[in-house]
Amino acid sequence: MNKGDSPFLFENIMELVVDEVIEDLLKVPTLQVCRCDRCYIDIKALALNRLPPKYVVTERGEIFAKLGTFRNQVRVDVLKAVIEAIEIVRQRPSHSALSPVFKKE
Repeated sequence: MNKGDSPFLFENIMELVVDEVIEDLLKVPTLQVCRCDRCYIDIKALALNRLPPKYVVTERGEIFAKLGTFRNQVRVDVLKAVIEAIEIVRQRPSHSALSPVFKKE
């Protein structure tokens, strides 16, 4: 069976919560961290490496119901991991201060 043909999704919902928390924190104007694509991915990778994965199999469209319940259970742990990751990236970005990395659109 072709993966695209399946009515089911295999998803790490911890990754979705981490994305939400990073996006929320990066909206804070006083947060001093680079917001380029490379730093975003570095923050995400560092945070996810500190958190246990949470894989679920759902039918398409069902993921948001599972995500809502799970989000409330893990938000504090995710927030802590993301804040720690932001601090690491802020202190040691993967690029020079003059060369932020943005994806080409």
